[in-house]
Amino acid sequence: MDKQEPKRHYQSPLRSQQRELTRNQIMNALVEIINEGRILTFSVKEVADRAGVSYGTVYQHFPTRESLLEALYESASGIVGQKLTLKSLNIELLPEVTKRTAEVFEEHSLILQAFTTALAMQNIQPQSRRERDQKYMELIIERIPDIPTDVAKQRAAILSHLHSSLTWITLRQRFELNANQTENALEWALQTLIENLICQKPRESEKVAKKE
Repeated sequence: MDKQEPKRHYQSPLRSQQRELTRNQIMNALVEIINEGRILTFSVKEVADRAGVSYGTVYQHFPTRESLLEALYESASGIVGQKLTLKSLNIELLPEVTKRTAEVFEEHSLILQAFTTALAMQNIQPQSRRERDQKYMELIIERIPDIPTDVAKQRAAILSHLHSSLTWITLRQRFELNANQTENALEWALQTLIENLICQKPRESEKVAKKE
């Protein structure tokens, strides 16, 4: 008997597009609800109603509230990660990178705002954020090899906070800066801190020399 050929799985491009469209509708509905300040009270059914799809459809994509939020984190991290990278970077270039980051935040403001709210309310630390924090430590130590670890950690914490959606939202909403003002403020703050950080070591050496 001839051997039967294994069945080939074929997925219609149209069906894939429809699935992606439905997923985006659900994500957009979630973003709207979170930006309305209801991250702690929304239900999966409410997301379905807002997206204009059935509860069962949402359940197929995201069975729980937690899976919805996880998808939001992934979407927002993907947006920033695809546009920007800290690889092959030195510390002097951070102000320009942060300015470009603010531009990306502006371009995708709704989802980044919802993402930041979710992180703050749920006290979640995505792996991508931890990796970015570690990269800041490495950049500082690479530039100033003999800097004390605790000092490097403090400086890295400030630099990382400035290069974040939370700082961007604070400047845009609390202080009502426009997009250009926000970008310039972040660039100025980072340039000032980095110049101070780099010049700090010689000044400390000068103090030691004077004492001797």
